Amino acid sequence: MTPPLAVRPRPPAAAPPDRSRQAAGIGGRAQLTVTFRDEPGNCEWHLDEAVGRVQTVLPEARVERGMPGARVLRLPGDGEAVLAAMSEPAGQALTLTAAVLAQGELGAQGQGRLLAAVGALPFTTAEMTDLHSQMPLTSRLPTWQPAGVLAEVAPVIAVHHMADFLVLVDALRALGVAPEAMTVLDKRYAYRNTQRVDAHLRAQGVTVVDWRAAPAALAGHCARADAAGRRPVLIDDGGYLLPVLLDEYPDLVGRFLGLVEQTTSGIAKLARFGTDLPVPVFSVAESRLKATIESYGVADAAVRNLLTLLPQEKWEGKPAVVLGYGRIGEQVAQVLRGRRMRVAVHDNEMVRLVAAHEAGFTTGRSVRRLLSAHQPVLVIGATGCTSLRGDHLDALHGDCFLASVTSRARELALDEIGDDATVLAVAAGLRYHRPGGATITVLADGYPLNFHHAESLPNSYADVVMAALAVGTIALSQNRGCYPAGHNVALTDRVLESSSLLERYYALHGPTT
Repeated sequence: MTPPLAVRPRPPAAAPPDRSRQAAGIGGRAQLTVTFRDEPGNCEWHLDEAVGRVQTVLPEARVERGMPGARVLRLPGDGEAVLAAMSEPAGQALTLTAAVLAQGELGAQGQGRLLAAVGALPFTTAEMTDLHSQMPLTSRLPTWQPAGVLAEVAPVIAVHHMADFLVLVDALRALGVAPEAMTVLDKRYAYRNTQRVDAHLRAQGVTVVDWRAAPAALAGHCARADAAGRRPVLIDDGGYLLPVLLDEYPDLVGRFLGLVEQTTSGIAKLARFGTDLPVPVFSVAESRLKATIESYGVADAAVRNLLTLLPQEKWEGKPAVVLGYGRIGEQVAQVLRGRRMRVAVHDNEMVRLVAAHEAGFTTGRSVRRLLSAHQPVLVIGATGCTSLRGDHLDALHGDCFLASVTSRARELALDEIGDDATVLAVAAGLRYHRPGGATITVLADGYPLNFHHAESLPNSYADVVMAALAVGTIALSQNRGCYPAGHNVALTDRVLESSSLLERYYALHGPTT
């Protein structure tokens, strides 16, 4: 197995704290708790590192008292914060906690910066060892590829910032990519470990940029790659990269080896550019490999997160509607039916609508009429486009939960849903009290339910897809100049299915004899 790459922390960039770990403590005090794996004897080291991160973003903070397992910080304007670390009795679990006892002159923004600094803890060697063991296909991929095969490549990566992504980054490094040759776009989703993933990447020397600054990030990346004599390549999940290049910097597109795209929503965003794309597109998104393995895992993760967000709700016997019966929508419908819900399905494509009908689901050509007839308590959008509009909800007579399982907050037309409604932020998302009396709760603020403060998929599901992204990058690099431009799914399938990735997956997860 490729050994995990341990890192020393670097100062974090200021970022809003992850609300999954931030809570109001006693008396409404701002606090944050991070639980992680490491040797119990490292508690004091982690405390000192956390103090250093705080002082990087708040230079005026100073240690007023130090004691075993705790540090008391004096903050500007006679403010006070306490940092504490302790080991859990079982295993190697450590807990790092920060609480602002008196905010002084900090204000809400300053408190957020302090807590974000404490939470910006790179993954430990013990945690990286666990991750590599859970993702053997990605971790071991460098052992069956030519040494240094990506040494002259400079990737721009826009992939979900979950822990599995770090194993892909380690694999790219082991394949020859220098950390300083990588640029990573942070999508700013509410992942469980987003602050820690960003901190880990920065500690390795990787450039991390907010996705909203993509145009400048791409231009800067090209300049750095040119100066280092490396060819840039795009590794994307959701259409954050190539559409921006084509719109903002079409003259730079030819410098890229191509695009490796993970999601069908990212492929859909290329449709407006026509079929004559100027660079190769390696579509893991549409590959038979991904369709065979990942879709059920995404659907199962989404429904598990639904149950976590709403633990007191009873779903059995109640009506649900799934909008979109593609790879993931089909599996969502099946999982909900497995939970004994009465599931109805809509899809704009007749072949998919017929497929849902033949599978025994209630179906309808019109979203509005289907909602009116079925009166669901749960609607899940799985189209990759805007599937539910404000006027659709006029068909609902009772309360309903809405959720998405596709990229960003585009599946649900939140601006229309909020028209003339009273909006309230709740733990599960956004609650809209509509003029007719119905209450609509948009789970996870309209972002993908499977990612909301979660890791989305078990790492064994993500493993083969992360490895496929690396295989696609290698294919574009090794065949530079002769890999055909444009969108060629058949070629992607041939490359992936001849790479031995599926054979290795089957050896790991198939029958033992």
